[in-house]
Amino acid sequence: MATGRKLYILMTTLLKPLWLLSILFLLLSGSIAQASEPETVLLYDTVTGRQVSLVELGERLTGYDVLLFGEYHDDDRLHRLEAAVLAAACARNPQLAVSLEMFERDVQPELDRYLAGEIAETVFLDRSRPWNNYTVAYRPLVELAKEKGLGVIAANIPRSVAAQYAREGSLDGVSEAMRQYLPAVHRYPDGEYKQRFYTQLQALPAQNSGMKVAPERLEAFYRAQCLKDDAMAESIARYYRQNPGRKIVHYQGDFHSRSRLGVAEKLQALEPAVKILVIAPYYAADFTDLPAQARHLRADADIIAFLPPPGKQ
Repeated sequence: MATGRKLYILMTTLLKPLWLLSILFLLLSGSIAQASEPETVLLYDTVTGRQVSLVELGERLTGYDVLLFGEYHDDDRLHRLEAAVLAAACARNPQLAVSLEMFERDVQPELDRYLAGEIAETVFLDRSRPWNNYTVAYRPLVELAKEKGLGVIAANIPRSVAAQYAREGSLDGVSEAMRQYLPAVHRYPDGEYKQRFYTQLQALPAQNSGMKVAPERLEAFYRAQCLKDDAMAESIARYYRQNPGRKIVHYQGDFHSRSRLGVAEKLQALEPAVKILVIAPYYAADFTDLPAQARHLRADADIIAFLPPPGKQ
């Protein structure tokens, strides 16, 4: 499953020594997308079963406060769609901010300096630990935000903290310097989200058996996952409170918001009145009846981004 790939990436990050931290991406070519329909990706509303254009999506966002876009980190088609969605949303809602799982809270000052033109891009990237596929996948979002004067939120917990938490199962050893980036509220509830997380970790392909987590360590990995969710939800909620009326488009791995769990659930708990729109991707082998498939996936998201499985577009 594609969601399993997201968790494989998470495990790769958490299990390797810090100096080997990397994310397994396909570095495919791409460029800044314009507000036009990307090929092979179609958006459908899960209530009505209607196809949704980018223009319609931008208009629809006017009725929401936060858009959570769940992605598969290694699919360049979704990255192009993300840039196109941001362009369309910005055209209709100029008071907008971008939020990213891909940057961590401690690099927010460097991100702000870059957006303000105070430091060069090379300096910014040297200081901000960008993901391996930043140039292809996330640079278009940051550059569009810079061009349009949009705020960008470095939403995630520092990866060193998440890795330490997954190894030790406790936050007691987090340094004083890093404690300022911990979310004020950290919950790791039992229930559907936990069961989905355990299932995905235990179902990783046999060829990745070296990445498997021993049963007794599953809880620690789950808590690290929830720490990321809490940090991202709090980062979004904080910006939302400090910037009334400014809409937020947040990009993250699909698992963090599918079925309105993870970040979606925790953001709603922090800000009960916030209106959240969730987009989730779905690999469709059959494109003959997307309206019915969209309605079937209503529990997963408000809008489904249908695309063919990799290699079949």
